Amino acid sequence: MCCTLKKTLHRIVKQSNDYLVCVKANQGRLYRGIQQKWKTQQPLSCYQEHEGEHGRSTTWRVSVFDGVAAFGHEWPGIQSAIVVQRCGYRDGKLFDERQSYISSVVASAEQFHRIIRGHWCVENRLHWVKDVVFNEDHAPQTGKNAAANWSVVRNVFITIARTGGFTSMAAAKRQFANQLDKVFPLLQ
Repeated sequence: MCCTLKKTLHRIVKQSNDYLVCVKANQGRLYRGIQQKWKTQQPLSCYQEHEGEHGRSTTWRVSVFDGVAAFGHEWPGIQSAIVVQRCGYRDGKLFDERQSYISSVVASAEQFHRIIRGHWCVENRLHWVKDVVFNEDHAPQTGKNAAANWSVVRNVFITIARTGGFTSMAAAKRQFANQLDKVFPLLQ
């Protein structure tokens, strides 16, 4: 996995593009290095934001670190290490989570916060829906193009449902089930 990611990052940098990728524990030395920076160094930039909605209270703390040149020979184009800490209450229970990232750009903590939150919106509004509501990871379709074709069908349904004002895909499924007369007006 790690070698594949490094090859992908090398291609991204070689084509004069930038990246921001999550660093996980299986990326040993890099992961430990970022955690050490988070524990012992002052970040170059910090940003904090608090939000409370849907019975949750969450504080985001984004910290950007430099001094990642030591990893440059292993991780092409690396310029920044980012640590995102989310803590607060969810369903009345305390949580404290931390993710690490590396990027080929130098940016402020606030800029990285916007980029990461934008990605999470896509993850929550599309991938989570496809995985949980439509059970895409365990879909029974087999054959050369079946999985890709059904993925397109799911994307079309999600688009139609969002166009129809649905925020819940489960509710949209119930509403549209066997009621094509309610779907067709949304296609115009």
